[in-house]
Amino acid sequence: MLTTDQLQARKIGGSDVATILGLNPYKTPLELWAEKTGRIEPENLDDNEAVEAGNVMEDAIATLTAKRMSRRLGREIKLRRCNLTLSNPKYPWLTAHIDRDVVGEERGVEIKNVGWRMARDWGEQGTDEIPDHYLPQPHTYMLVKDYPVWTVSSYFGGSELRLYEVERDKSMEEVIVEETHKFWHEHVLKDVEPAFDPGHKAASKALKRLYPGTNGAELKADAALEHWRAVYEDACAAKARYDKAAELAKDHILYSMGEAAVMRFADGSTFTRKKVLRKAYVVEATEYIDGRLKKPKE
Repeated sequence: MLTTDQLQARKIGGSDVATILGLNPYKTPLELWAEKTGRIEPENLDDNEAVEAGNVMEDAIATLTAKRMSRRLGREIKLRRCNLTLSNPKYPWLTAHIDRDVVGEERGVEIKNVGWRMARDWGEQGTDEIPDHYLPQPHTYMLVKDYPVWTVSSYFGGSELRLYEVERDKSMEEVIVEETHKFWHEHVLKDVEPAFDPGHKAASKALKRLYPGTNGAELKADAALEHWRAVYEDACAAKARYDKAAELAKDHILYSMGEAAVMRFADGSTFTRKKVLRKAYVVEATEYIDGRLKKPKE
């Protein structure tokens, strides 16, 4: 178990809430729990290019945000950086590390440097139509700061800035308080592992972080795992059949095309063929966990 000081440093932050609610496609609740209880180290984002770009761009985006907010709200807006870890005595398990406070107003600003490919996931400026895995963050900050509104300033692809207005919502706050309280008190403090969801988009990533090696132990499968073994075998067999059928269909089309470059179908779809030259390269040494099913010898 972690010490009191270590647990204090690992309290739930605004960016953790989406994970706890199951809305974060990049991290599972089990993974977050393992970080909070010290079983694995928090992810090192120093080498993440998107995070690096966001850190470099933050001040510039904040300056532009203040100008755009002043124009939209019809008054001069000044933003103040906040380097403190904020908390609220009503919710002592929650903390907030906000990007900016609006000077003289009960309003904060969250700054996002978003790649242009992700712009399609964001709605119209002036609304609260931001991606689901970002939405709990400003709501948590409003809860901690007791503010009625939070601006999310998103900068897309180096040219477009959109300002989103997220207003305080009682029903959302009730969900955040209930689920984060449960996660902190029933799982982190009691050291009880939350359920693992194998259907989560980040399930495989979580398993790699939680179990990076092997200890040589041999286990006996129970009835539930016998079921999942059967599901695994059936799925692999079905995949092999469909892969073979897909290859057969592809060869039919390629034979009919001969040396043609494009085959066009009635619905507008096209099948194309071209010569690809792949340059030689050296694969760097790496390691990973390989999981596979072996049948007993007859």
